[in-house]
Amino acid sequence: MTSVFEENSKVTVPHMINFTARPSILLDFRNENLKMDLYQGSDARLHKDDVDICFSKTLNSCKVPQIRYASVERLLERLTDLRFLSIDFLNTFLHTYRIFTTAAVVMDKLADIYKKPFTSIPVRSLELFFATNQNNRSGENVNDKSPRLCRKFSSPPPLSIPSRTSSPVRMRKLSLNSPISAKVLDLSGATSSSAASSPTSVFNPAVSPPPGSVQAVENSRCSVSPASAFAIATAAAGHSSPPGNMLSKTCQRTCDKEFIIRRAATNRVLNVLRHWVSKHSQDFEMNSELKTCVICLLEEVLRDPDLLPQERKATTNILSALSQDDQDDALLKIEDILQMAECPKAECFESLSAMDLAEQITLLDHIVFRSIPYEEFLGQGWMKNDKTERTPYIMKTSQHFNDMSNLVASQIMTHTDVGSRANSIEKWVAVADICRCLNNYNGVLEITSALNRSAIYRLKKTWAKVCKQTKALMDKLQKPVSSEGRFKNLRETLKNCNPPCVPYLGMYLTDLAFIEEGTPNFTEEGLVNFSKMRMISHIIREIRQFQQTPYRIEHQPKVTQYLMDKTLIMDEDTLYDLSLKIEPRLPA
Repeated sequence: MTSVFEENSKVTVPHMINFTARPSILLDFRNENLKMDLYQGSDARLHKDDVDICFSKTLNSCKVPQIRYASVERLLERLTDLRFLSIDFLNTFLHTYRIFTTAAVVMDKLADIYKKPFTSIPVRSLELFFATNQNNRSGENVNDKSPRLCRKFSSPPPLSIPSRTSSPVRMRKLSLNSPISAKVLDLSGATSSSAASSPTSVFNPAVSPPPGSVQAVENSRCSVSPASAFAIATAAAGHSSPPGNMLSKTCQRTCDKEFIIRRAATNRVLNVLRHWVSKHSQDFEMNSELKTCVICLLEEVLRDPDLLPQERKATTNILSALSQDDQDDALLKIEDILQMAECPKAECFESLSAMDLAEQITLLDHIVFRSIPYEEFLGQGWMKNDKTERTPYIMKTSQHFNDMSNLVASQIMTHTDVGSRANSIEKWVAVADICRCLNNYNGVLEITSALNRSAIYRLKKTWAKVCKQTKALMDKLQKPVSSEGRFKNLRETLKNCNPPCVPYLGMYLTDLAFIEEGTPNFTEEGLVNFSKMRMISHIIREIRQFQQTPYRIEHQPKVTQYLMDKTLIMDEDTLYDLSLKIEPRLPA
C-alpha cells in the first residue's frame, strides 16, 4: 500500500495555531520537517517527569528529551497530545504497540479524541496548549487588532495576510475557566440574510441577542455555519472576494477555544492515521477488523459539515489508500516460488551462467526477505517452541538460507572428478562476487558458508586445483560478512549501501535477542520501558528500509526452478560421508 496522499495530507495543527497567533508568518504545509519544536522548547512542563512518565537526559535530533518510561495511558496521551509531534515517537509507538496494548485500544483512543476532545484530552494538556499559545503571542510584536482566523491548511498560493487596516477586534484571553464561546464572521447584508434563512446558520435573527452579547456554542462538531466556513477557507487560501460587497469587510473571528481544539483534535487524528496507513500498512493487510474500524471513523469524519477542505482531502486520500488493491500483488511472492519448486527442473548447473545464477539468487533472497511482517520481530518468537506458528516467515527465511547453502555444497560434491569439483568451486565464488556487487550479502554468506563446511573445506586435493585468484577473491568475500565483532564489517558496509539490498537477517535477530534478554518490557512500577521500544523500533526501521526497495531483475523460471529443487540437496551427514569417500582420512 503506497502513500498516494503523502504530499497533500501533511496537516500540522501546531503551526495552524502558531499562524493564528502570529499572522506575519507564511507557512508551507508541504514541508515534512514542520514540528512543534517552538512549543516543546518554550514549555518545560511538556517534558517534566511524573509518577507515570519519566524522560531521558539524552536529547533527540530536535533537542528535546525522549521518553524513558511511561504508563500505557500516558503513551496514548502523548500520541494524541495537541502540543506534541515527533515522527520518531510515532514510528516507535506504531512498531511496538503490540507489546503493551492492542490496535483496538489505540483506535478507541483516536475515536474518542475526534468525537469528544474536551473530555478525552487531559486538562493539563489543554492548559499547556493555550498557555503556550498565549506565551508565543506576548513574545511577538504583532498587530493585536488583526483578525485571528483559524485558516484552511493550504499549499501555494501562500496564505493571505490580513491588512493592518482591518476593523479592530478585541483579543479575548483563552482560559479554561471561561465559558466556551464564539463570534461569527461579520459578513455583509447578502451573507447575513443567507445565514438567517439557512437551517444550519448559527444565528437566528428572531431570537438573536444584542450586538454586544456572545452567542453560546452548542457542544457539537457543527458549530460554524457554511457561509462562515467558506469565508474562512477563502480568506486562508488567498482567493479573491466574490462579486459585490458580500466579503468586502475583512473576515474576523475570535480564536475560539472550542473551534481551535476541535480542529486540532481532528488534524491530530488524521495525522496519526495518515502515517499509520502509509508507513505501517501491514497492520491493515493482516487485520481486517482494524481496517474496517479505521474506514468507519474516516467516513464519520467526512460527514462533518465543518470539515476544512484540506482535512476533507486528507481524509479522502487515506480512505483511498485503504481501499485500493495492494500494488505488491504484481510482484513475485514466496508462495509463487514454492510452487515453482514442485515443477521439474529444466536446466542443470553447467548450462547456467554465473550472472544468471547470481541474479536469480538475489531475486529469491529479497522476495523471501521482504515477506517478513515486522510484527514477527517482536518477542523473540523465532526462539520459542512454537516458532513455526509465531514467526512463520522468519522460519521460511532461515530455511531458504540453509537450502541455498546446502545446494551449493551438494552440487560440488556430486562431481567425482577433482577438476570438476575445482571448477564448481570457482564458479560459485564468481556467483558470490556478483551477489556482492548486487548488495546481496545474504547470498554471499550462503555461498561462503557452504564452501567453509567441513565436508568441502577438508578436500585438500580439490582446493589445490583452485586458482590463486579465486582463493584471493574468496578471502575478500568473507571479510564483509564475517561474524567477528558482532558483524562489525557488515554493519559498516550496510551504512554506506544504497537499496536495493539483502542484508543477513541473522545479524538483526541477534541484535533483537540481545535487547530482549538484556532489558525488561516493564519496570517494577508497571511502566512501559519505552527506551527499549525505541531500540527495537530502530532495528525494525532499518530492516524495513531494505524490504521496501525491490530489485529490478527479470525473473527466469528455469533458473529459479533449479535453485529451488530440493531433490538436489544432501543432508550434512550424507555430505560428510561422501567427502570421506572422495578423500579418505590419512592414516595416523
